[in-house]
Amino acid sequence: MSDTNVQPTLARYRDTVTGLMEAGESFAAVEHAIEDVKLPEDAKAALWLLAFSLRDSAEQARDTRAPRLASVG
Repeated sequence: MSDTNVQPTLARYRDTVTGLMEAGESFAAVEHAIEDVKLPEDAKAALWLLAFSLRDSAEQARDTRAPRLASVG
């Protein structure tokens, strides 16, 4: 996908992510929706950061302090 096509598409997805978060959709559901779109990984990361930033600040703080499981392997 060329850069000229990514920007308008990304703008549409940005509006969709914003609408989903403002409508009270769960963050997990929005994460799954972002993962399912056909965009470059950096564009998906930008959408994820947008969704994360739209969460309640208390939820953001809780998740950033939550212990992460070490990968087994």
